[in-house]
Amino acid sequence: MKEIDLWIFIYNKLNKKLKVTLLLVADSSNSSPGKSGFKMAVSEDVETIGSIGGGIMEFDILKEVQGILNSQEPVNFIRKLHHKKGDDAESSGLICGGTQTLIVTTLDLSYRDVIKEIIDNLEEQNNGLLIINQNGLTYKNEKENFEQITLRYISNSDWQYEENIGLSNTVYIIGGGHVGLAVSKIMSTLDFVVTVFDQRPEVITMRNNTFANNKIITTYNKVGNFIKETNRSYIVIVTPNHDGDKEALKSVIDKNVKYIGMMGSKKKSKSIFNLLTKEGVNPDLFSKVHTPIGIEIEAESPEEIAVSIAAEIIKIKNL
Repeated sequence: MKEIDLWIFIYNKLNKKLKVTLLLVADSSNSSPGKSGFKMAVSEDVETIGSIGGGIMEFDILKEVQGILNSQEPVNFIRKLHHKKGDDAESSGLICGGTQTLIVTTLDLSYRDVIKEIIDNLEEQNNGLLIINQNGLTYKNEKENFEQITLRYISNSDWQYEENIGLSNTVYIIGGGHVGLAVSKIMSTLDFVVTVFDQRPEVITMRNNTFANNKIITTYNKVGNFIKETNRSYIVIVTPNHDGDKEALKSVIDKNVKYIGMMGSKKKSKSIFNLLTKEGVNPDLFSKVHTPIGIEIEAESPEEIAVSIAAEIIKIKNL
């Protein structure tokens, strides 16, 4: 599920004057199936979107939420569930170990404009800070914490959850060939904004790329001008030749981003690093480049290579 789809679902239900219960994983530990930031919405007409981890825990919570929706009084509470049998604390019904802190809050028509702000920022890729506490849900435009998610918990009547919502995870793919197309396809399913660069306007895979949110024709040595420096930016270098990779890497190597990966053998990468060093690039910067790109799975086809790259990006994102 893409983040924006959940908020659009909520907005549309509120427009119909239907209440929506938002369930949100505020914190998790160990093997908890629901991770921090997981969200699920249940509308008054019992339609749902998203997930907080699935299984019997989610099933039981949904039964409780249906009762909440039938109540005239809105709810807003935080609850810590323990995935362990025989624990004195409240059990989730799971036995996988760990804990999961869940926020449950009712949204009604009075929240419609706030939800619209969230949607607008997601569409425009602007900063924004979601805040939920014992008083309800608010959203601050152009605000952002250093940490993506924070939770302050003193007691069930004194707590605050904050999450950066607005800037999405973005993958910048430099090279619009077969691998670039395959990476675009898989990353578009993972709630990433996809931007693809190529300096060859005639490349058919670039024209046929319906998965990219943005397609930019520019020389590889200028792609750095288009990249936002955030901890949600990921760069994938898959140009068709040695010179293209070198120029692309030189353009982005000093960018403050979450990930830079470059396709090619160790020998090729070493050659590019040596050339860039001679051109004045600080060799200390090369240590942050993931090359050969992707997790080693003996990938051969563009689609297999894309799976390998996506797996590495997911691993880095979730560290």
